[in-house]
Amino acid sequence: MADIEQELYGDGDSVSRTKRIFEMAGPRAAWKIVDLAENGSTDHIKLRASQYVVDRILGPVGRDENQDVLHEFLEGIEKIANGQDI
Repeated sequence: MADIEQELYGDGDSVSRTKRIFEMAGPRAAWKIVDLAENGSTDHIKLRASQYVVDRILGPVGRDENQDVLHEFLEGIEKIANGQDI
């Protein structure tokens, strides 16, 4: 495999070759994670894979910089709904 890669891409440094290998494997790895989320052998595996997919798309829950603003906004709406002053 290394000989074929060298013929296709030249020598390059090890970092460049490593990045290229991971980039080429990325789509297969992503599909494998989705497959585990849908068909994992246990509910734990399905949940972990699903959480990973959601975190990659939406970001980890609780780490969103806009969440504090949203939380403050929702608290204000709740106070208005309950007839409290803001």
